[in-house]
Amino acid sequence: MRTIGKLFVALGLAALVNTANAQNPKNALKTVLTADSLASGNLKDVLTSFFQLSYDKLTGSSHELNFSSNPYALLLKSNPQAAIDVNYPKYRYMRKLNFGFGLKLDTSYKFNGFSSGIKYAIIDQRDPTTSKMLFRELGSDTLSRQITSLQGGLIAYINTNFPNTEENFEIRRKYFDLITRLFTDTLTAFNQLDTAFQRIVKTVAAQNNLDKFSRLIQTNPKVNVRKESQLFFADLKQELKKKLLWTISVSDTTYKDEFAFSSIAIKTELLKGLAKKLKPGSNWEFNTQASLNFTDDTAAAGRDLKRAIFRFEPGFNWVIRAKNTETPFMELKFSGEYRHIFHRLYKNEVRDFFTFNGVVRLRIMNEIWIPVEFKYDPKDGNLFGFISAKFNFSLLNKATK
Repeated sequence: MRTIGKLFVALGLAALVNTANAQNPKNALKTVLTADSLASGNLKDVLTSFFQLSYDKLTGSSHELNFSSNPYALLLKSNPQAAIDVNYPKYRYMRKLNFGFGLKLDTSYKFNGFSSGIKYAIIDQRDPTTSKMLFRELGSDTLSRQITSLQGGLIAYINTNFPNTEENFEIRRKYFDLITRLFTDTLTAFNQLDTAFQRIVKTVAAQNNLDKFSRLIQTNPKVNVRKESQLFFADLKQELKKKLLWTISVSDTTYKDEFAFSSIAIKTELLKGLAKKLKPGSNWEFNTQASLNFTDDTAAAGRDLKRAIFRFEPGFNWVIRAKNTETPFMELKFSGEYRHIFHRLYKNEVRDFFTFNGVVRLRIMNEIWIPVEFKYDPKDGNLFGFISAKFNFSLLNKATK
């Protein structure tokens, strides 16, 4: 029966804050994966949650096969205990770090160099399990605190009045099942539960001075405790969608015939949700990025990194979500791009130029996104684009079954 008690504690915590489950690694992994499924495709491109394999520019003049991940994903694959609530916050710095490597291919799909990079989230307010704002707000919600206290009070009441003996086996199992239903079942109203158990809940609430909860079940006996406890957190999740993610990265590309850098890029990217009140089924994101790329000046003899190109691209991303699950299935991104070349110009080049860009992301399967990118040069009237494929996966599904 101690196992049942532990299971209840785990389920109860997940019901209240929807974070990693308290003591059950399998349930904790499911919770982490569920939270990851709510992230937009654009967000996963900015900071990879687990693993991402992408085939970029399938229809372009050059092709790229890239892989990215983070140390926490590797740790979680080998140690599911890293997902439970007491361990999860310890690894927030691992989740802020991304690393990647890839292959460059020419138009004939022949090897054209290696690439590698590292990225770190300077500010990541999107992680709900480690967000200071989330826990500060949860701590200020009286009803949530009282429901948390009620869980412990009910377990203590059962253990005191029905000791863990063979004689009490069935009654303990009955009440622990009812406790689990009270905090996890979204269909059963409070007054539909066992009458004797209802009296126990009222007694424990009164003994622990849980006045707000006591008034709730007295004035509205048809209330569903699970749904009621989720209301406050649901609002906080909407707030978290508006929080800031800011990353900085360094990446490089090598020549195809020797292991030396043909380019080095320093990049920073910012993502922030918009709208004071988000409508169900969609939300907007402001996404801007700036980079400085040092490349080889092919007009000069030898190989160097003396040619520098600055790029700035602000834009907006519209995330369209399923209303019931909030899982994104389509995204539309609109942006403007400015480029400036610091070094000497090649033939027919201009030092400063602008383009209007667009990205349509379609989620064709749970883990596969197909981005279609467009660029329009208003000066020359040229429109061009290419298709990519991005596979975001966790390698944790089997561990959660």
